[in-house]
Amino acid sequence: MKFAPALALTLLAAAFAARADIARAEDAPRILRLIGDAPAAKTGAPRRFVLDLRIKPGDGEFQSAISGWFAGLDDTPPYGGVDGSCVEKHCALTVQVEDGKLALTGDFLDTAGPVAARITVKDEDDKVVDKAAVTLRPLSGPIAGVGALADPGAVDAAELEQLLTWNQQNGPTGQDAGDPPSDSQRETLADWQKSKGRTGTGLILAGDLAELRSGAAAARKAAGWTALGDKAPGGKGVGWSAGYPAAVLPRASHAGAEQRFASADGKALLVVALDPPMTGEAFDALVERETGDHPEREGVNYTRVNADMDLRYEEKGVVHVMAWHNRDGALARLSYTYPTAGGDAYSTYDTIIPSSFKVSDEAKR
Repeated sequence: MKFAPALALTLLAAAFAARADIARAEDAPRILRLIGDAPAAKTGAPRRFVLDLRIKPGDGEFQSAISGWFAGLDDTPPYGGVDGSCVEKHCALTVQVEDGKLALTGDFLDTAGPVAARITVKDEDDKVVDKAAVTLRPLSGPIAGVGALADPGAVDAAELEQLLTWNQQNGPTGQDAGDPPSDSQRETLADWQKSKGRTGTGLILAGDLAELRSGAAAARKAAGWTALGDKAPGGKGVGWSAGYPAAVLPRASHAGAEQRFASADGKALLVVALDPPMTGEAFDALVERETGDHPEREGVNYTRVNADMDLRYEEKGVVHVMAWHNRDGALARLSYTYPTAGGDAYSTYDTIIPSSFKVSDEAKR
């Protein structure tokens, strides 16, 4: 049977797409959610806890690698990121918690019913302070006294970063879309849960996620949050996106390559621009110049990852929040400044504005 060239190319493309879908499905982690009971636990080990785990193939044929989150359900529970592995059904997990670590062992991979396990608690000096038998069961339905977990993949790291920030919880920034929430984000989530008078677990609960989204939407509306770049009307294809609080910075203008947004009194100013791209050496020099010794600067804090840098400092009564993203087609820069005195109305956006500034490899002047 012969196919016309166009049809043959279409069938070939479809075949490659199907194989890619299969590969992605095989690479996707499996989710294992368990609830544990340790009625004899005494020191450090929670009597009830939840494991929200992601399972991927390990190095060997019968091995699995496990990551995820451990959360106690007592009044002041330990919680932390999970790191571990399994050989066939037998698993050994470690959880770093405040003042020590927990270890959990048992034949619980792919369990469909109750299974026995053991939990061990060690202090900061690696001394065993408690051991207890545990019964693990697959978690189905809401957790008594806590609520239902959100569906796997209900929120990724990039969205959770924005939700926490808009709900006045400053956590890690620069999170990537598609990545699962990080351990640091879970810790920030636990702080938010505590601020609401709830037990801080770091578990991503369906009710909490809905509340975070509602709170973020209300905060954006009150700020008059306005999209820039790719996300602005008609802005597709420019290779960058950002946003600004129009209710706080209502005066918009242009100055050459710069877009400017100022407060009504002119004391706060946001500048976004695409400049000519820099060589690697020139960007290194910029980083050294901006992060070097400046006697009048206070509270200097910066992060650099390859061709991206964020910087914050105070100088002569003015707060400076800055970001640079160097790409082949442009150097994207952002500067947000406001007075230290009476700056409460502006400081809310210290994290929100730079974290909204996303620059792709396709950015061009």
